[in-house]
Amino acid sequence: MKHLLLLLFIPIISTAQVSGPRWYIKAGAGFGTKGFLPDGLSPKSLMPPDSSLYIADGTIEDMTNTVDSLKQKSYVHDTYTKGFNYYLGAGYKLSKHWGFELGVLWLQGGNITSRNVMDNSPLLGPGAIMDVTTYVRGLAVIPSLTLDIPLNDNWFIQARAGLTLPVYGKIYHDAVIDAQNNTIVGPVAAVLNAETEANFALGINGGVGIHRKLGKRFEVFLDLIGQHLNVSGKQMTIVRYDITIQGNTTDQLVSNPGAYHSQINFVDELTAQSNNKLNNANVDESKPKDELLVTSPFSNLGFGIGVLLKLGKTE
Repeated sequence: MKHLLLLLFIPIISTAQVSGPRWYIKAGAGFGTKGFLPDGLSPKSLMPPDSSLYIADGTIEDMTNTVDSLKQKSYVHDTYTKGFNYYLGAGYKLSKHWGFELGVLWLQGGNITSRNVMDNSPLLGPGAIMDVTTYVRGLAVIPSLTLDIPLNDNWFIQARAGLTLPVYGKIYHDAVIDAQNNTIVGPVAAVLNAETEANFALGINGGVGIHRKLGKRFEVFLDLIGQHLNVSGKQMTIVRYDITIQGNTTDQLVSNPGAYHSQINFVDELTAQSNNKLNNANVDESKPKDELLVTSPFSNLGFGIGVLLKLGKTE
């Protein structure tokens, strides 16, 4: 089967020769949105426990908003790849129509926010508010095949299909808790910052764009691009957790040393041997807490604009 596909592909490459440079470099910027993609996985947030100041004893839940006076919740359906991205790539023309491109994309993800009113929290008291902001910064490698469809001497349509391979990045979580009506210790406020590292992930992407030639070396382009990618967490690290009670602020990470209070390892299942107090009364607080695997949405629909420079001799 492999040899058959190769034999079919070789004539396509050879039937139309390239006139002019085969190599090129390109740069561009884009903006991603959730678009018309269906609601899938939701972004997550770390919710505080009901009866402990140890934030790691809390639960990781889908982000929701409190939407009415009855404290009903609305899920936050969004993608981490919304916002601006920046692309740098290099390509090679296999033939007049077909090509191969390898690029890197830097994602400057936009903010995803939620607000919860926690009236049922015995620890924080009635009316406690938790505001969460989460976002991504990351780098992905994108290899793809391209197909050029000429319209005339200066305009052509380009279709592309490829893979998305995240190679660096983190999901950032910033939370602020405001509990002014705490009847036990008085007004309470907290600031939480956490970072999630991801497991290996592989996605697919494709798109179509319009290109305009500017002389023999330059092109400008406008692309419409879609991507399907979900990323599972590997480890979450709590880098800041400050609690202020009646005006006095305490660094909870210093007050409660041990990896159990500042790190979470994501696992496929929890057992009686897991390092989690809900399953094992004898946890090792020098080791990270075990928590069920969470998966975050990175699929998107967006557009990009940019410029392309051909390298080598021109005819």
